[in-house]
Amino acid sequence: MNPPYEGKELLVPSSYSRLVARVLGLHERQLPSLLRGTGLALEILEAGDESTISSDQQMQILQNGIDLSGTDEFGLLVGRSLQPAAHGPMGYLVLSSPDVMSAINAFVEFLPLRFPFSQVEVTHDEDQLVCTLSLLVEPEQAVKRLLHECFALMLQSVVASVLGRELAEATIEFAHREPNYSSTYNNYFSTSVFFGAPASRFRLSNRIARTANVSAHTDSYAKAHATCMALLTQLPTRGLSTSEQVRRILLMSPPGTVSADDTASALYVTKRTLQRRLDAENTSYREITETLLSELAAHHLLESSITVEALANLLGYHDSAGLRKAFNRWFGTSPQEYRQRYFGR
Repeated sequence: MNPPYEGKELLVPSSYSRLVARVLGLHERQLPSLLRGTGLALEILEAGDESTISSDQQMQILQNGIDLSGTDEFGLLVGRSLQPAAHGPMGYLVLSSPDVMSAINAFVEFLPLRFPFSQVEVTHDEDQLVCTLSLLVEPEQAVKRLLHECFALMLQSVVASVLGRELAEATIEFAHREPNYSSTYNNYFSTSVFFGAPASRFRLSNRIARTANVSAHTDSYAKAHATCMALLTQLPTRGLSTSEQVRRILLMSPPGTVSADDTASALYVTKRTLQRRLDAENTSYREITETLLSELAAHHLLESSITVEALANLLGYHDSAGLRKAFNRWFGTSPQEYRQRYFGR
């Protein structure tokens, strides 16, 4: 049976090719090998690039990644990297979902926008919620298995993010046969895994699906996403300086989820090279993150009624004392006084 769409008709954001490069640990001079056979220019692997590539090109990049990785576990490594934060806005959608079911619905609606070669159907089977994956393209077997592994790991991470803990109460069924590296699945999946099923499915009890989001600040996350997206529109998408590329990477994920090592990896350089390039622009990674956090903190304090405790949680601080200390460093006053001065003018 032929797939219903041609791969060239289904366009995929280039950001996922950059994620593949990061998982492989490629450096700048190695990037052409990842694009072999695609006809794509290296620009699509630059941070900030917002172009799309065809699904056929994406499948080729995944095959190239498998060949370059030298490990059977490559699909599992990619899938583990596809945490909600890796999807930019998707990270905020999950964090702002009121419960597990809402987060899954957001995932299902989001998937075709980012991975248009796939569809997920949500059904109910007795007391279970069942998510079934369908592919609209027919890639090579190794790539197909990779996509199914990524599907399962993405859903597992979505549910775990809402629960605030490891997910054990689920069942994953794979359409592919048990691979020779199946013993490594326990390193990636916290749930029961079965092979040789009629279709790849993710099964979850309705009780878990109804579980409320562990975060008490879901509205704040939604507002934070809107703020970050607004700041992103102020940055150019081509010809970015290193500091602009760093700022863009930070804005694409929830505050506190991206480290300097993560950022260097996203730019295909070592942490030392990243700092050297920032030094040449008379700035540093710490300065960029501090500036961005101060902008976000001030914006939320003045544009919403968010509490200091909720703001600390939103910006990735362990407690409100840490935020108060940082705020005093940025503005020479406390968050409460800063807000009072603004509205008391």
